Amino acid sequence: MTAPSPSAAGARPRAVAARVLDAVLLRGRSLRVELAKSLPTLEDPRDRALVETLCFAVLRQPGRFEAALSNWMPKPPGRRDGELKTLLFVGFAQLDPLGLPAHAAVASTVEAARVLGRRHQAGLVNALLRRAQREGLPPGSPEADWPDWLRERIRADWPSHAAAIFAESVAPPPLWLRVNRQQGDRDAYRERLAAAGIEARPDPDLADALRVEGTLAVASLPGFTAGAVSVQDAAAQAV
Repeated sequence: MTAPSPSAAGARPRAVAARVLDAVLLRGRSLRVELAKSLPTLEDPRDRALVETLCFAVLRQPGRFEAALSNWMPKPPGRRDGELKTLLFVGFAQLDPLGLPAHAAVASTVEAARVLGRRHQAGLVNALLRRAQREGLPPGSPEADWPDWLRERIRADWPSHAAAIFAESVAPPPLWLRVNRQQGDRDAYRERLAAAGIEARPDPDLADALRVEGTLAVASLPGFTAGAVSVQDAAAQAV
């Protein structure tokens, strides 16, 4: 039997991430609940780690990805095409901020469109991701991801500081990692990071958590693609 191509093998976790994000962003469902339902459908821990990483990356800045679609499409996908929209968000997030290898990210995301039953839209996905790769994503507005009511309240209560508050809200967050105990303990993984020149510190209250200092592409983390670690905020790890 012929082994599946890398893009075909990588398509399923990207399709799962798109479905989870469609439920969360467009249907108001709980990320925790959707991940609990979806992750067990993936046998490979590397795929489960990738789904979590993609979902967190998209949910940190959906407004930026929405702005890209508005700039590049005469009519961005609506609610009926929710999975198409969130799959495009997944593709954008792989390129920026995650910095995954572009060829594999684009090819696997295009294949994921077929997994989602959207073969007729695979060409559109390819074209938009190639454009994002070529031109870079538009910066978007720092205010885009704030609820209307809260945005207006901040402007009213802190008019001279509102712009700074919005700008700070889109500053890169700390990179928190969750070590996969099935592949080793936290101290051992911290040593792997140190050997790669990456500084990280443990959290005294979270047994599997490491905070990486500075910013870097997650693909450069030792063992990331093998499922040694996943990206998960400290607050989520504490739940």
